[in-house]
Amino acid sequence: MAGGVVICIEIDNHRINRRLETNYLDKATDSFEEALKMAKDAVFKKIPLSIGLLGNAADIVPKFVSSDIIPDMVTDQTSAHDELIGYIPNHHTIEEADNYENPIQKSISMNRFDLWGNM
Repeated sequence: MAGGVVICIEIDNHRINRRLETNYLDKATDSFEEALKMAKDAVFKKIPLSIGLLGNAADIVPKFVSSDIIPDMVTDQTSAHDELIGYIPNHHTIEEADNYENPIQKSISMNRFDLWGNM
């Protein structure tokens, strides 16, 4: 992205694969440690690199903090107006969220609003 290095956290593996196929991403991994290594190597070599990291941002962002890594920029592409459908709380997968028939059931069952205290 603009000659930089980016780690894009994505909870949906199908979206990562689509972005690899369309060259929006250069590499993909499901390992936080591997994504960091790839990013650090690219920064050191001064080469642009986009990395798709499979996982829940609510779980992964705190790993950056505990690793004393301060990104130059952080952005959230989920619709802010759609916290019932768009967000998946920490410690949950997209498959778990998809098992619910409606947003209210999903919200109650997954303790969705606990997420806000973890971000």
